[in-house]
Amino acid sequence: MGKSLRYTYPAIFFHWLMAAMIFVAFAMGLYMVDLRISPDKLKLYAWHKWIGVAVFMLAAFRLWWRLLNAPPPAAPMPAWQRNL
Repeated sequence: MGKSLRYTYPAIFFHWLMAAMIFVAFAMGLYMVDLRISPDKLKLYAWHKWIGVAVFMLAAFRLWWRLLNAPPPAAPMPAWQRNL
């Protein structure tokens, strides 16, 4: 069987899951920075922290996945794009 021409479905899923989590954590951070100290702000800080921990764990999983599953070959492109 030849090499796949695209990333595996788990790799794509975890990529977009991490992107969504980073976006949510960033937006949450911008929102909560100006809040007064309150139980709600502390709850947001806890969620923000655990999203960060989850992103870190998913990054470790993605690294492990990448070591076991080679990426697809690069698409043909001019040398200047490949070097960039």
